[in-house]
Amino acid sequence: MDRNKIDIILLLISRITRSITAGFLAVVIGLYFLHIGLSLLQIGVLFGVGAFASPLIAFIFSIFADVQGRKIALLITLSFLPISILILLLTNNFYFLALASALGGFGIAGGLVGGGIGATVAPIQTAILAEKASQENRTKIYSIFTLASTYAGAGGALLSYIKNYDELFVLGLVLSLISFIVSVPIRVSPIIRKEKDEEKNKEEKNKDLNVIKKFTYTGIFNGIAQGLITPFIPVIFEKFYSLTRPEIGLIVFFGGIVSATVMFLTPYFTELLGFVKFIIITRGISSVLVLIFPFLHISLLAEIDYVLFTTFRVFALPSQQALMMNLVSERRRATASGINQTARLLPSAVSTTLSGFLLTLALSIPFISSFIVNIVNLFLYYKFFWDIPEAQAKKKVKYVSMND
Repeated sequence: MDRNKIDIILLLISRITRSITAGFLAVVIGLYFLHIGLSLLQIGVLFGVGAFASPLIAFIFSIFADVQGRKIALLITLSFLPISILILLLTNNFYFLALASALGGFGIAGGLVGGGIGATVAPIQTAILAEKASQENRTKIYSIFTLASTYAGAGGALLSYIKNYDELFVLGLVLSLISFIVSVPIRVSPIIRKEKDEEKNKEEKNKDLNVIKKFTYTGIFNGIAQGLITPFIPVIFEKFYSLTRPEIGLIVFFGGIVSATVMFLTPYFTELLGFVKFIIITRGISSVLVLIFPFLHISLLAEIDYVLFTTFRVFALPSQQALMMNLVSERRRATASGINQTARLLPSAVSTTLSGFLLTLALSIPFISSFIVNIVNLFLYYKFFWDIPEAQAKKKVKYVSMND
């Protein structure tokens, strides 16, 4: 078998085992903090610590990956999740829990996809995948990875029916260690050093920085919008809708399954509509569904709405990742992905920390705020990418005249 295919499979196994862990942690971590007696404000602080630390770590190690090597950066960042789970098993000390949140990325915006638990790894994996897949196949490969990761996360969410937190954390420790071990044999190309042609190198650098800047601005507003609501969804279902932990796990599972399934269609719609139209339409629908969530008052309607806004939010994610990797040169792919991750997650840290307080005032405030920020985000996508050829539709839509 081709070496690139073997490495892609190993990366996929690593992503799946990590995502199973992310699946049940996304459901239970906030509930666990409630279980040990923490207030909503304290939980917001812990989520905020994770949301602040994760993008900073991702930023540092994504640059490190492009300068010193992606393999070592991958293994170091993969070790953070098992360390954080080990802390959960050993202590309830608030400061150690803050350290666990920082290393594990607990509470970061994204849930089962678009970051999820351990987002420090994502930029490096994205860059390595770009190396292993051809430009023509990147959207397909990213779709498969996002799909498999989301299915695995959804399956992990079902494991939240296990009542004993220690048993869950031990399972997460084992799975996150497997994620680390299978990544050890992966081969990564040596770092590309600067060319002697300084003029060409400068032109390439300026082009890359321009692309990175655009994705940074869109990432900032995306992060703010998601940080306001995503980490608190399980807590909201329990405190405002009186759902049990198994019921919440089932909802998150179903949302993950639906989100992953629609990604079979992501490559098709990317070619049909182009990246910009695709993301504006799908995330526009998601924004409206976010806006109406706090006004539904009936748990079944809220559950359906949650599944739908989660699905439409992530529908275009693989094409966004592929577009960024296609527009940025090989030597700066991990850096670009890491900066985009940082730009999304750092602002989400602020909004996540604030959201715990806002929820004590009214359930609707974080959701209305998220809707407004999402609309600004979509405007920026239109402004930055509408005229870029790589973001345009590849398939021709045939219109049939009534006179034909």
